Amino acid sequence: MVAEGRWLLWALLSVVCCLGSVSAGFTLEQGIPHFNTKPYFLPPAAKNVTALEGQSAYLHCRVAQLGDKKVSWIRRRDLHVLTSGVHTFASDQRFLALHADRSENWTLHIRFSQVRDSGEYQCQVNTDPRISMLFYLNVQEAATMMDGSDQRYVRAGSTIQLSCSTSIASQPPGLLYWYRDAEILQDGGRVDISTHLENETVSKLVIQGARVGDSGNYTCWPTKFLPASVMVHVIPEAKAAAKSHGTGNNGGSASTTKTTNASACTALPAGLPLLLLLLLLLLAWETEALLVSRASPDWLFGNLARRRLPGR
Repeated sequence: MVAEGRWLLWALLSVVCCLGSVSAGFTLEQGIPHFNTKPYFLPPAAKNVTALEGQSAYLHCRVAQLGDKKVSWIRRRDLHVLTSGVHTFASDQRFLALHADRSENWTLHIRFSQVRDSGEYQCQVNTDPRISMLFYLNVQEAATMMDGSDQRYVRAGSTIQLSCSTSIASQPPGLLYWYRDAEILQDGGRVDISTHLENETVSKLVIQGARVGDSGNYTCWPTKFLPASVMVHVIPEAKAAAKSHGTGNNGGSASTTKTTNASACTALPAGLPLLLLLLLLLLAWETEALLVSRASPDWLFGNLARRRLPGR
């Protein structure tokens, strides 16, 4: 009997100690209470949330034993109350309050999120005193980058090579498509498409034996990112050859022009040949006169007489 009495006493003391520890309160790290009647926060799925620009962002706040209290979402940078309960107070219709009946989850939904939406958001319960939990939203620019310039010139018969990558390597791009104008390109034949998603998202498009009909606006479009485009011009062989020869002809024309100019510089006036002929005749006459002056007088007079008498 004495042993049974002691055992019963120890059992009663243990129950009293357990009740005292529960009534004394708890912390979130100690576990979920069974006898607390005040609202309290449950561990959230994530307090730091990353979203892509243009996509929906969700902040999940979990509150237990809410009772007749209300959960509000407040933007910290301007202390603007966005939602209270299931009602939205923001003039920006992108902000919505999501809550299912008898659910402990109170979600702030931001549609078409923008980079400027980044910052701290507070989930608050109107208890006395108020309790709150902070969340941080990081909206990253969802851009697609095309390697190289936005204008490409390719000779017909050569290879078209294009490559694009997403601005956020850690985020899956969803489905990724390559377009030529409004046409979706399929892998096969002359077209080869390869996409790698390991360390970063990189997609490559290769078209063998480029044709004039391959010219157009090429777009790399991951469905979760903004697209990027490049204009490809395929130059026909005839035009490329003509362009090459045209450059040579231009050089030849310049040379011909120089030769012509040189010839023009050395060209003689139209009346100059006659003048030269007269000068030559005059020179010949002077030479003959000089020779005659050195001859004997008889010969000179006889020669002159013969010139004056041509009929003789």
